[in-house]
Amino acid sequence: MTYSDIFYEPPKGETSGLPHDPFKSFVIPRPIGWISTTSKDGQDNLGPYSQFTNVSFDPPTILFIGHQSVYKSRSKDSVINAQETGEFVWNMPTYDLRENVNQSALESWGDEFPISGVTKAPSRLVKPPRVAESPVSFECKVHSVVRIQGDSLVGHSDIVIGRVVGIHVKGEYITSDGLFDVLKAAPLARLGYHQYTAIDNVFEMKVPLMPDDFVSGRVLSGASGNQKPEKVTAGDEGSEIKN
Repeated sequence: MTYSDIFYEPPKGETSGLPHDPFKSFVIPRPIGWISTTSKDGQDNLGPYSQFTNVSFDPPTILFIGHQSVYKSRSKDSVINAQETGEFVWNMPTYDLRENVNQSALESWGDEFPISGVTKAPSRLVKPPRVAESPVSFECKVHSVVRIQGDSLVGHSDIVIGRVVGIHVKGEYITSDGLFDVLKAAPLARLGYHQYTAIDNVFEMKVPLMPDDFVSGRVLSGASGNQKPEKVTAGDEGSEIKN
């Protein structure tokens, strides 16, 4: 079947007319926020969130979005725990861990770590445990939570913003030249419908810069991660930033 071009206006209640809502299939691929938390009563929780991204890198800040639970008729456990304790951990999901990630999506009333078959590893600065099998984990302190009112119960969304206070990286995923080995980790990403993907190829493109921009290239390449450039003082705008 061949379809004609489609235009529709969601605020007017219009839909695409397709068999399945395509909206979440357009902003793709989305990294997955595999979030571990601990309730104020001490129960651990683990769940994947497909609305997840970094917010800033200086300071390192991330966010995950929990849509209202239709099953429990309230905010997701991860959101409640993060709000009440001020802490959460992001664990990188990978292709090898895809089934574990999927099992942790079960909205149980208990601890999803044993349900998903992964191992708890202690964090250093926050109470929630990390996923031991994950190549990278971020320990986070909650910065703020923003509620977006939805047009339906499931549409209510809680945006949880966290300041990254501790980063764990397994050495086996660092290349000989000091880069994170993306292809070895094969991070998992969310598409639309019931579809996922994983990173299996990488290519480089350097962003064009103005000839007198001596800062952006270092920032974009990540070179400023270990060394912060000196501040530019009046009259030095045309000179190169030195370490």
